[in-house]
This record gives sequence, C-alpha cells and structure tokens, in this order.
Amino acid sequence: MEKIIYLILVCIILIFTGIKAKRHINDIKKCIPILLIGLTISLTVLVYPLIEASNIVSKIVFSIIYAAQTIILNEDISIINSIETVGIVNIIYIGLMYIHHLLMPLLTVSFLLSLINDFTSKIKLLFNFNKKVVIFSNINEKSITIAESLDNKNITMLFANYNKEEENGILENIKEANIIKYTKSLENINLNSIRSKDITCYILSNDSDKDLDITLSLIEKYKQKNIKIYLITNTDLPRIILDSTDKGNIQLEIVNEIERTVYNLLDRKPLYLHATNNIISVLIVGTSKMAKEFLKTVTWCGQLIGYKLKISIIDINANKLKEELLNHNKELIENYDYNFVTADINSSFATLKLNELAKTGINYCIVALDSDEENINTAIFLRRFFLREDKENFSNMPIINAFVQSDLKSNQINVLKNEKNNSYNINAFGSIRQMYLHSSIINSNIEKLAKKVHLSYNPDDTKLIEYYKLEYNVRSSRATALHIKYKIYSILKDNFKNNLKEDLKLFEELLNNKDVIKKLSKNEHDRWMAYMRADGYNSASVEDVKKYVFITNDYRHHLAKLHPALTEYENLEEIENVIKKDLKKSDEDIIKSIPQILK
Repeated sequence: MEKIIYLILVCIILIFTGIKAKRHINDIKKCIPILLIGLTISLTVLVYPLIEASNIVSKIVFSIIYAAQTIILNEDISIINSIETVGIVNIIYIGLMYIHHLLMPLLTVSFLLSLINDFTSKIKLLFNFNKKVVIFSNINEKSITIAESLDNKNITMLFANYNKEEENGILENIKEANIIKYTKSLENINLNSIRSKDITCYILSNDSDKDLDITLSLIEKYKQKNIKIYLITNTDLPRIILDSTDKGNIQLEIVNEIERTVYNLLDRKPLYLHATNNIISVLIVGTSKMAKEFLKTVTWCGQLIGYKLKISIIDINANKLKEELLNHNKELIENYDYNFVTADINSSFATLKLNELAKTGINYCIVALDSDEENINTAIFLRRFFLREDKENFSNMPIINAFVQSDLKSNQINVLKNEKNNSYNINAFGSIRQMYLHSSIINSNIEKLAKKVHLSYNPDDTKLIEYYKLEYNVRSSRATALHIKYKIYSILKDNFKNNLKEDLKLFEELLNNKDVIKKLSKNEHDRWMAYMRADGYNSASVEDVKKYVFITNDYRHHLAKLHPALTEYENLEEIENVIKKDLKKSDEDIIKSIPQILK
C-alpha cells in the first residue's frame, strides 16, 4: 500500500514536470533543467521508502543524495535489487527506477553538449572581424532559401533556435559559408559580442506575433548599433506598430511576403500584355490574402494613359470581400470598375458569368484560391474555357497566373504540355523559391529602383535614414518604382520594344514635350490616388483640412487616413491654395526623374 501512494505521488510530479517542460520545448537550456529537476524530485520520492535510516531527516537527505548521484552516473544501483520482483506494483516500481537511471544521465549529457556547442559558437563569432554576419531567427524553408541564394563567400551565417530534427541535413547545401548553429532564440543572443561591422538579421518564423516581439526586443536593445533587420511577414500590424517605434541606427525593413510576390509578378508579367481595344480586363479567382492583395495592387498598377481598367472577382466569398472593402477601402469601391461575382468557380453560374466576361475580352487572370491543387485545376480549366469560347480562331490566350507554393509543382506547371505537346501557357508564381530568394524579396530590381525614387524626392537622404524611418516611405517608393515600366509603355504604345536602352532613349525624347509631361504627371496622380485608396485613405475637403490642420500640424491626417489631394488632377489647384504646396510639381518632378532613376 505504501508503494502505491509513492507511485501516485511520482505520477503527479512527472505530469506536472511534463507540462512545464512542454512550454519550453524549443529551448533546450530551459527544457532540460526542468526535466532534470522533476526527475530528481520523483526519484527522491521513489528511493525514500527504500532507504534504511534511523530517522526521517536522514532518509530524506540520503534520498536526495542518491537522486543527485544518478545525474552523474555515480549511484549504487544495488538498491534496486533490494525490491522484490513479486507483484505488479513492485514491477512498476522497478521499471520506473530503471527509467530514471537511464533518462537522467542522457539529459545531463545533452545539456552539457548544448552548452559546449553555444560556447564554440561564441568563440567563432568573436573572430568574425572582417566577415559579414547574417542571423536567421529560425531554420526553415524560408531561411534556407535565402541562405542558399546569398553570396556565401566571406560570410558567417548563424541559425538561432537551432533544432537538429528541423534541419534534417539541409544546411549541407550551403557552400562556402561559415555556419553557426545556436540553440538560443534570437533575442537571447548578445549582438554586442559580435565583432563584425556588418550584421543582418532575418526574422521569419511562422508566428507573426512572436516575430514582432523579437523585432521590438532587438530595437530596444540595439538601437545605437548599426544593424539591418528584415522582418518577413504577411500581416499589416507590424507596419502600424513599428512605424511609431524609435529605431535609432537600426535599418529596419518590413518584408510583406504577399505584397512582394504580387509586385514581382506584375513586374515580370505586366498587366498590359494581350490587352485589346485599350482595355485592361483582369479576372481574379479567389478571395484569399493573395487575391485581395492582387485586387488592390492591380487597381493602381493598371492606371495607364488611354486605357480603361476592369476587374472581375469570382469566388464563393466575393460578396464578403466587397463588404470588407466597403468598410475599409470605401473610396476604392466607389471609384473603380469592379465586378464581384459570388459563385464557386466550378459552378454553372460561374461558367455563365465567365461567358459574359469572355465577350468583353479578359486579357489577364490570377488564380489564388486556398490550395495548390485548386489553383492548378482552375488555371487549366480557364485555359480550356477561353480557347473554347474563341469560336472563330480558337486562339484566345489571356495571361493565366496560378499561385503555386510547391517548388516542384511550380516548375512543372511552367512547362506543362498536353499529349500533343501543346503548351498550356500557365505561369506559376509564389513558390517558396520564388518568394524567398534574396534577389526576389530583398535585392530585387524594384527594391533598387525604390531607393532611387526616394532619393529623387529626398536627395539629401543619401544614407536612407528617412527612407527606413517610416514603412510608408518604403512602400510608396516601391509602388512608384513598379509603375515606371507601365508609364513608359503607355506613352510609347506601339513603339514600346521592352528593351530598356531603346525604350528609355525614346522616352527621354518625348519628355521634351510639355504636353507629354502633363499627361504623365496626371497619370502619376491617378496612380497615386488609386494606391492611397487601396491603402485605406479617403479624401478630405478644404473645410476638413482647415479644421484638423491645427491638431495634426499637417494637411494630411495619417491616423484618420484623410488626404485632401485625393481629387482629380484638374481640381488640385483649390487644395494647393489652402495648403500652400505645389502638389502637381511633385508629380512632374518624378516624371522628369525617371531617366535618371533608370540609368
């Protein structure tokens, strides 16, 4: 009966220990000590009735000593042999004793190895005088893809939260780099101990809340240190919070994965491809985050001189998306040509609507549903549908883009052919490799151009301090950069050759014409208005500005998202007279700067 009581007590201790350890499952230095303490206590309880001593105090002391000795394999296991092997209770008792004797030394060795590993990692970092140091908050597909695409010569890579099981040998693909594996989380690494003058941190787990906490922690600790931080996320909250955070000397960039993917696609596959009769007609299938971002970006990116933009959205939740946009982007819905069709793309009603849309000339399709399989099947269906509907030539080939995250599937879709070797011409985008290549999300042509756009507005900000100070500045410059190609196309029209050198030469010649500059300036204003409305801004009347300017000390009210310049180009003069600012000049300046930006 006595052993049963001790067994119950041991079970309670082990359950409590397991719960506590589970909370720190990814941190060896916290998890193992918790387990060792719990096992030591439970072994002390198990041994207590087996110790022969004259009093209770002695029994307790000797039980604790025995349990402690087990940690370093210095105990006398003969005490186990004193237990009778008769009866289920005794057998369970012996089994638990042996389990403790096996687990405790193993945990001790694991803990010591992790300490040795971190110690050697610290030594390695101390000798990184001339090497760049790149730190990843986690080891996952994202971080490995970025790491593989970096120029690994003369670079040290540190993977925080290192877990051998998660790595599974994939670090072996990274050549030439000095790789350090750290079991600590990124915020627990002392960056001041790193001797390198070039430190870059990539924060990219699958937990957006945790990533934001890590970013804020790093800013608080190291704002006086010159380091770069890339926070990779797909939510808007970090932008709101970090815009109001004093970053000191830290160069912080929020990389919205979805936004970057959309920008890269619209740069590689422009909206004007296959457009007819000066109409850009876009079909979006789905209401996922990716589809939503496309809808907003296409709205401002599709503002071309002499072109009309139409956007159709087909999805079972299309009406829900419309309601959401009416709530958060009211002026976007009110000012642009959207057609929301609430239907499953596989339904007969959707096919009926597609028939109507095909007659108006869809030239660009985006399929962004909830899974790769759905997106691939829908893209194939659309290709067949548009070919069938072209009864005269059977050659209607709008651009069809399918959101496919699998690298293997994406590669296969891009070369997909039928049994007669006819290509489906489906463009797969958004794979892990496409999204997280360093040249795609960090160092793309759009990012380079965005910095030049910013410098055309702020020529004195050569160190890009103001650029990184507000995410609004980065995003606005990036949008302007993406649209440069669209502007050149729309003004050159039939003379556009998609050759930078030749097109730029023609474009520069046209800039000598004041009417051309005015057209392009108006176009830039139209693009900017659509961009601001997509970001949730609403127009403010002259009377509104006069009321809130005393509160904000600014003609814009960024908190309320009100901007008086959200009015037609021809109406800007009235606003300019009130705010005493030449709004048209900023549009003209960016147009005149395009040749220099591209050169």
